[in-house]
Amino acid sequence: MEATIIDIATSAQVEAHAHHWVIEEASGPVSNGRCKRCGATKAFKNWLEDTDFITNEEHRLAA
Repeated sequence: MEATIIDIATSAQVEAHAHHWVIEEASGPVSNGRCKRCGATKAFKNWLEDTDFITNEEHRLAA
């Protein structure tokens, strides 16, 4: 019987990297991005929701 060797380290290295996103220019609510290293794709929001901001007053109160 012939043995089959699977290189598990290679597939693990592909999954365990920090993505390097190349994001399309903003032209609507989302822009698509693609990882330069593995080719993964992701949609990125082109805006921040109101809850993503902290006002100066909120910052002063938190201090």
